[in-house]
Amino acid sequence: MRRLVQLGLWLLVMAVCLGACSLGANKGPRGEPKRTDDYTLNTERRDLTQRLQKNPDSFQERLPDNYSLTATVRVSHESDLDRIVYEISVKEAQVPMVNVIQSFTLDPSLMNSINAIELFNSNVGNTHETTMGPGKEPLGLSLLRDYILKPKAEIHSNIIHTYQDMYIKISYGPYDQRTEDYVHMKAEPSPETIEYMKSWNDDE
Repeated sequence: MRRLVQLGLWLLVMAVCLGACSLGANKGPRGEPKRTDDYTLNTERRDLTQRLQKNPDSFQERLPDNYSLTATVRVSHESDLDRIVYEISVKEAQVPMVNVIQSFTLDPSLMNSINAIELFNSNVGNTHETTMGPGKEPLGLSLLRDYILKPKAEIHSNIIHTYQDMYIKISYGPYDQRTEDYVHMKAEPSPETIEYMKSWNDDE
């Protein structure tokens, strides 16, 4: 009888441990819940691409009120190639922002200057939610991508007019109450980027 009681207690402890391990598997490193929304790379890419093609005015020039949104662009030199790096950052959340998803694309004309199959980028591939709020960690959330530039001789001078244009989507909130902000921003260029673009400025 005593052995049966011990066996029962051991099975109970194992069940509790397995339950805890299973629960922990659904949590991120900071205890973030696993994402259950329907956002995917395909839905985000299609949303931004079609919106830019059919309704570009839906990207607001006015920055959101509930958080700080910044965009930067820089050019880096690596041996025989140049890279252009775009980054957006969400900071200073004024309201709870549950499951923040960041996506952006660039002016379509840049496909003539960049060696890439697409200009789209997103953090939608994250498996766990990232939630922001006033005074809570994380205090900021960034998304960047670098693209290889074509040789200068192959780049059209129109790049000077479009390289700063970023079309950004920031979405957040509970599943049934999502806020989706669409913003058109001019990325702030680094000194190296301004220097890189000078050759086309001089041609004008």
